[in-house]
Amino acid sequence: MSLRMHLSIGLMLLLCSTGSQALDLKEALERAEKYDAALRIAMSDYMAAEEAYPQSRANLLPDLTAGGFYQRNDTTRENSTGAIPDVDSNFTTKGYDITLNQIIFNKTFWDTMEQSKALVAQAAANYEVAKQDLILRTARAYFNVLGAHDNVAFTRAEKEAISRQLEQSRERFNVGLIAITDVRESQASFDNAVANEIVAKNTLRNNIEALRVIIGDPVDDLAPLAETIPLLLPEPADIDQWQNMALDNNLNLKASRFGLTAAKENYQANRGGHYPTLNLSAAHTYDSADGSPFGDAFGGADNTNNNVAVQLAIPLYQGGGVSSRVRQANAQVWSAQAVVDQSVRTTVQQLRDAYLGVEASVSSVEAFHQALISAKTSVEATEAGFEAGTRTSVDVLLVQGRQFEAERNYARSRYDYLLVLLELQQAAGSLNRDDVWQINQWLNPSIKRSTSGTYAP
Repeated sequence: MSLRMHLSIGLMLLLCSTGSQALDLKEALERAEKYDAALRIAMSDYMAAEEAYPQSRANLLPDLTAGGFYQRNDTTRENSTGAIPDVDSNFTTKGYDITLNQIIFNKTFWDTMEQSKALVAQAAANYEVAKQDLILRTARAYFNVLGAHDNVAFTRAEKEAISRQLEQSRERFNVGLIAITDVRESQASFDNAVANEIVAKNTLRNNIEALRVIIGDPVDDLAPLAETIPLLLPEPADIDQWQNMALDNNLNLKASRFGLTAAKENYQANRGGHYPTLNLSAAHTYDSADGSPFGDAFGGADNTNNNVAVQLAIPLYQGGGVSSRVRQANAQVWSAQAVVDQSVRTTVQQLRDAYLGVEASVSSVEAFHQALISAKTSVEATEAGFEAGTRTSVDVLLVQGRQFEAERNYARSRYDYLLVLLELQQAAGSLNRDDVWQINQWLNPSIKRSTSGTYAP
């Protein structure tokens, strides 16, 4: 019986019927968007940053306040000379006031408001970065689980194939057809396969837990990739066009540029400490003392007062604090500029790596697929030679190992290709849920890969 048939039977033994639909990449991302802590942190930070603008704008809007009072007075006056009669009175005093303050010119407040706009834009860009990062983290965790499933299946099938080879070697040794060294070689390969299966199962459990941390739910069955998927090359097929797109749209780069703008506005705001300020104030007050026996001179009359004032303040010397803050803000501008420069270089590197990675991944998938076909052919030929007595069991084990290695490389190359596609879109600043929906169409939801590493139709 050929190894191909043995592998097919081995996989068929892992099949189990189920009626529920497997978790696909689309649903995994939807769950992650509701659960992932990193995304919620970014969203909360953005919501908090949004309040910076109305707070800074409030400094430039009218400040209107109103107050009132009501006072009960109980007065007793006794005169020992008798020249002035004694007084014993009870009366009330009440009143209110309305004040208005309005900034006419304050450079610091104006520049702080412009700074807050840049900070809000930076927070919005960082939130979008978090969304893109979640897409990549979810896809990477999802395909890591699928890859670990594949590895469990391959190691299990490899162990079973070696086990059968070990049994055949023992039978042949018992009838004197082969030497004991062949049996020992088969036993060593079998022991190594057992250890590999243990490691593969543990890796699978770890990857399942990593995905669960992102989506928040226990991972049951995953939809694997379809047997064939389209291998798409970047469009347009010009790395320089993609680079220009990234320099315009990359979200990390945008966030750093908004940070630079905020730093420049903060510098201008601190320079505003050297500028004069001009404020307008207006007030209306009223008070009344009813029933006072002291007459108008002692507050018994109604009093109304209105005033309007314009105040100019020119800073002359403030201990050098303003100059120090200006120098500090200028250093922060240089720091923010360096962050932008570094972000530009990182963006270009990531874009070019991803672009070239897509091209290389397409070639790798095709090459590994061809290598797998060749490995299967080699196994069939070697097994036939073993049956005829022209090849040893060691030869069979070697070609079997190459086939399983080819299986792993081909499976992993397909996942790497999909991930580098997403990385290219992220570097270009265009990664969104639609890219996940497209990849999701290349999955096969009718096939399930459960948390135990088995396959189910």
